[in-house]
Amino acid sequence: MSAREDTGLRWVAGADTSEKVYITRVFNFGTLEEWRQMKNRYPQEKILDALKNPLPGQWTQRAKRFAEVVYNVPLPESALISYDV
Repeated sequence: MSAREDTGLRWVAGADTSEKVYITRVFNFGTLEEWRQMKNRYPQEKILDALKNPLPGQWTQRAKRFAEVVYNVPLPESALISYDV
């Protein structure tokens, strides 16, 4: 299980959390150390799958930009969290 608190932000991943959800959460809310652990824990193909087939409406703008720069994989705008109702 992984948990993080930072200025009120909290995210948790448990044994039942899917790999794609976990990877997405690390990009969105993880620390540099958590990102490094994710890279060691999951094969490159799993990380690339989470980027090439992102969960719709689950990515922050910051995480999207970071993933696009580091992995050179463009994420669609539909991947971004939308607060419009």
